[in-house]
Amino acid sequence: MSRVQVSIALVGAGRIGQVHLVNLISNPRVNLVAVIEPEERGKATAIQCGCKYFATLDEALEFEKTSGTPLFSAVVICTPTYTHTDLIKLALNADKNVFCEKPIGHDCKTVDSVYDLAKEKGKWMLTGFQRRFDPHFAKVRNAVQSGQVGQLHKVKSISRDNPVPSLEYLKISGGIIHDCASHDLDLVRWTIGKDPIKVYAVGVTHDPNIKALDDYDSVDISLIFPDNVLGSVDVTRKAVYGYDQRLEAVGDAGIANTHNMPTTSFVLGTVGGFMHDPGMYTFNTRYREAYAGEIEHFCDLCLGVTDQIAFSATDLHNLTKILDACVESAKTGQVVTVDYS
Repeated sequence: MSRVQVSIALVGAGRIGQVHLVNLISNPRVNLVAVIEPEERGKATAIQCGCKYFATLDEALEFEKTSGTPLFSAVVICTPTYTHTDLIKLALNADKNVFCEKPIGHDCKTVDSVYDLAKEKGKWMLTGFQRRFDPHFAKVRNAVQSGQVGQLHKVKSISRDNPVPSLEYLKISGGIIHDCASHDLDLVRWTIGKDPIKVYAVGVTHDPNIKALDDYDSVDISLIFPDNVLGSVDVTRKAVYGYDQRLEAVGDAGIANTHNMPTTSFVLGTVGGFMHDPGMYTFNTRYREAYAGEIEHFCDLCLGVTDQIAFSATDLHNLTKILDACVESAKTGQVVTVDYS
């Protein structure tokens, strides 16, 4: 029996591209038909996967036009952040469904224009916020949404990087709030099911290299949600003890939380105490299931299995407004009311 597949072109074969590549080639509903990447690694990746190679998306689209046959119906974009908006619009205008790693833009005007174009073209636009697909975090959210913790009081997300990202990446990251805290802020609002009314953010810098970029390496964010629910986000660029990713929800009937997952479940207990293996090294191991879930959901959208997108245009519009408010608060030292208009 033949299986319906989505023909996909991977655009970008770098660090995050290689993460998605694993799931693209292992998912039976995906037909990876092309790798698009100007570097030599792109050509090597295409040879490894037995698919076509193009240096640019323009080149791939020209091949389709010349051959008169559509090669792919969707793209997965994993290129440097500053290229995302143009590549998304190029793909949408070519009638392709799009999955793109965040950010798709650092301001609401850009974000809204991308989703407006997707709506106009009748194509799917999915932005990569993989934590929504993490089964551990999903259980915390479900406990909150089902009332298992009772009346909700507070939700806290912790993210501490390991290893510290390279300076080359940090220069183009958009800053720790947009780059790192964006995941946590979305996780908190997703868990609560509402958007915050006010935010207060404070950032400090210990690393002189990051200070030279006029960025922070440690940030705390406090949020006030409707119904007097509090949210907090704790992010830092350096955790020498391993990639630190936690979520906690507290209510009047109990608590739901997730802890860091060690690399194995081995525990040694002696008179000196207990010792276990370190946690996951970094994002691609910690979120292996979540990244696979993103691709699975993208296939569901493309194949018409669902029309309920897990991360919508409204989600990204509101999240961008929250991020802008956090940046303003960190700069001014003031509590900022979020304007979602």
